[in-house]
Amino acid sequence: MIKFTLTLWVCSFLGQNLCLPPIQSIILYDSWYECSRAAHKESLQILSKIGYKAVNDAKLGTRYVCKVSESI
Repeated sequence: MIKFTLTLWVCSFLGQNLCLPPIQSIILYDSWYECSRAAHKESLQILSKIGYKAVNDAKLGTRYVCKVSESI
């Protein structure tokens, strides 16, 4: 059965697109839809933890990828 793994990056979009090390989810998702929705939910949580001022000052945002992972 095909599963998807989620990887997120927190990046500054000030011009050079510098990103922190990737955050790999331990959850395997059953569909692209579920993985993509989880990416957006997780992004909101991460940016909220970083805080309004830091996100605005550094122009932070998230990137994500959902990759196919063959599960056993």
